[in-house]
Amino acid sequence: MSAWVRRHPIWSALVAIVIVVIAAAVTTAARRTGTAQAGTVYVVHQSARTVIPISTITNMAGKPIRVGSGPIAIAVTPDGKTAYVANTYSNTVTPITTATNTPGKPIKVGDSPYRIAITPDGQTAYVANFESKTVTPITTATNTAGKPIKVGKWPQAITITPDGKTAYVVSGLDHPGWGTVTPITTATNTAGKPIKVGSSPQTIAMTPDGKTAYVIGGSTVTPIATATSTAGKPIQVGGVQDESVRGANAITPDGKTLYVANPGAGTVTPITTATNTVGTPIRVGRGAGAIAITPDGKTAYVVSGVDYPGRGTVTPITTATNTPGKPIRVGGDPLAIVVTRDGKTAYVVSFTAGTVTLITTATNTPGKPIQVGKNPFALVIAP
Repeated sequence: MSAWVRRHPIWSALVAIVIVVIAAAVTTAARRTGTAQAGTVYVVHQSARTVIPISTITNMAGKPIRVGSGPIAIAVTPDGKTAYVANTYSNTVTPITTATNTPGKPIKVGDSPYRIAITPDGQTAYVANFESKTVTPITTATNTAGKPIKVGKWPQAITITPDGKTAYVVSGLDHPGWGTVTPITTATNTAGKPIKVGSSPQTIAMTPDGKTAYVIGGSTVTPIATATSTAGKPIQVGGVQDESVRGANAITPDGKTLYVANPGAGTVTPITTATNTVGTPIRVGRGAGAIAITPDGKTAYVVSGVDYPGRGTVTPITTATNTPGKPIRVGGDPLAIVVTRDGKTAYVVSFTAGTVTLITTATNTPGKPIQVGKNPFALVIAP
């Protein structure tokens, strides 16, 4: 994967376009395989215009699901019944019924849909339209698009508060001089006053209590107090963030620590959220990227080797002491990682290897890679 492709504002979003849906039912087959919960991994292939489902019980890929042109992002409703796929070249969103893995009628949105976030009640999906400088709300009950909401230039990340009252939209990718976050009141779909943040903001993370949103971009992290929608003092982290690496931050379930990956430095920086103080960088490996934390908060898993086709590792970090464990070998150029809701298995997607690797978290051992085809992109865990 060329450096130009990884840095281009549209292609860089490919790091966040795969999602894992963990269903609640426990089956006999799941017990036989040692998997506590049944579910499906949905892998988006941008060039093939498909989404490939993988059963977490059998770890086998199913029949590809046809979507629009240039699928680039996917999100699943909290009840797990529908997946929404943003098709950046078609300017549409394709709903997929997960029970049957059948696509519905494409929903017309703005130019270059780039990200999707769904409210906790599952009633509305918000789509960031990169070229339109808008966010389109979709009513999930009817799959109808509402009136576009004006935000900043080049919106590329969205997060929603746990109470579902406010959506925060990050704009300004590739702008070294500025960046903004626009709050949207979901009850009325009205945009508030933009909040100025650090240069070239890329992504945003929300604490579990919904009190603070952290905007990551460049070499800084900007905290935003959601009660007042005001930005705090930027936090300096080690190394410069790479805009092509998404999901390169994670907050522990108790909300006490934010982990931020520094790809160039090959480290992860822990930030204590109570005081917004930076801890000692943790060495994980060159090309540090996406981070996933187990539900019990005891272990953070960090992929390394992004933009290195021949390399690929996952480093487990014990969060109590912030000490890294032995790196786990996976496929080359790993882009993202998720941990299942029961915490027993991590899934890692590798771009150049064309694989998804399972890691048993109890022993930190990798299983046989699942072949999913050329250039799969990333993994994001569903609610």
